[in-house]
Amino acid sequence: MRPSPIVYFLFFISGITAVTYEIVWTRMLTLVFGHTVFSVSVVLASFMAGLGLGSYLFGHAIDSLMDSSNTSSIKNTSILIYGWIEILIFASGFLLSILFANFSGIYSSLYSFIPESIPLQNFIKIILAFGLMLIPTTLMGATLPVISQYCISDDTHLESKVGLLYAVNTLGAALGCLMTGYFLMDTFGVMETVIMATGANLLIGLGALS
Repeated sequence: MRPSPIVYFLFFISGITAVTYEIVWTRMLTLVFGHTVFSVSVVLASFMAGLGLGSYLFGHAIDSLMDSSNTSSIKNTSILIYGWIEILIFASGFLLSILFANFSGIYSSLYSFIPESIPLQNFIKIILAFGLMLIPTTLMGATLPVISQYCISDDTHLESKVGLLYAVNTLGAALGCLMTGYFLMDTFGVMETVIMATGANLLIGLGALS
């Protein structure tokens, strides 16, 4: 069964949304930390950790599935898993964005329980933000190994096939960076931009499941 070209388009849009989250969450956390360096560092560390963790965990899981199923079954299962992953990214990304938009208020409610130590307070903020972002970023990391099982049917030219998928996603990420940083947030606002990104993830998931 040949992979549908639509899947490549969906994976392209997924790249756009991933970078949109990264930029928007950096902007939101700048207000929390009061310093851009802290927010960029936390978001970047969380994305790198989550992408690596998701790729590792789901890569092993999908390989185990491949060993116990036939090719047709693997492809059908892989695209369904991918659809649900995108829907989970939609849900977790939306909830996390709402949380980050109100993060200062939530953190201030815990302030009375935290010693008056700026390094300790910043450390707690970092741990909270990092841990929360690790959920959607791990799901984002899962998309490449899962979609690879759908698009790649044999080991012939494996590197070029995986490279094509990665390139499509990266191209989407580059476009997402330009759109979000130079147009979407200035035109529509921060929260509105992230709502558009989550809506895109939902449509990707439904499209993969249909």
